[in-house]
Amino acid sequence: MQTVAGALLSLVIGQPSEGRPELTPTAIMAGRLLVQRLFGGSSDVMDYDNVPTTVFTPLEYGCVGLSEEEAVARHGQEHVEVYHAHYKPLEFTVAGRDASQCYVKMVCLREPPQLVLGLHFLGPNAGEVTQGFALGIKCGASYAQVMRTVGIHPTCSEEVVKLRISKRSGLDPTVTGCG
Repeated sequence: MQTVAGALLSLVIGQPSEGRPELTPTAIMAGRLLVQRLFGGSSDVMDYDNVPTTVFTPLEYGCVGLSEEEAVARHGQEHVEVYHAHYKPLEFTVAGRDASQCYVKMVCLREPPQLVLGLHFLGPNAGEVTQGFALGIKCGASYAQVMRTVGIHPTCSEEVVKLRISKRSGLDPTVTGCG
């Protein structure tokens, strides 16, 4: 199944059904899992929760998990905490570019341990950042665990582990420097 034909077969078999992420990697994985169930004795099925995705535009947007609106609809406003920040990537600083559009948001349950429900990232390398945090979210990471993660400086993904301002606080989410 490691051939091009096998990959195409997995894609065709795994084409997503309505209401599921319409993404090529999702379809390939669903098809691969189906083939393994049919011919390999596996019982694994596709998990459509927390599938990461990115929009590859000049300023990338990546997300995994629930949106803020979905989290509120599912859990109620009083049970959701949203941490957010505007940030300035190093490459924008050096070039003198406006970074007011770079933004990161983490949607969590409010009660400890504050399970992370979703991550939304707008800025350079959003696909890489989202892919990196997708595993943690898929494995049930909490806000506290993310905050105890050492960031790699100076990277865009470091902005995620620096999120300290909640929307509920009303504080300005503009990051002014290292910290």
